[in-house]
Amino acid sequence: MDREVVTELIQGDFNKKNLKKELERILDKEGRKKLFLEYYELEKALGGKGASEKTAKLIYNAIKG
Repeated sequence: MDREVVTELIQGDFNKKNLKKELERILDKEGRKKLFLEYYELEKALGGKGASEKTAKLIYNAIKG
């Protein structure tokens, strides 16, 4: 995707102010609805459910020779 779907709060970004902002966004009805729509778009872009398993199988088959 060409945009951020989920904000990563790592190291210096994980603080009370940023955590509060992200929780408010998730708990807001419209914000939550938008987040779920973006997750759906991301799932489609990754090829549907099971993307991790599909990727693991591709990697396994590539390295087993």
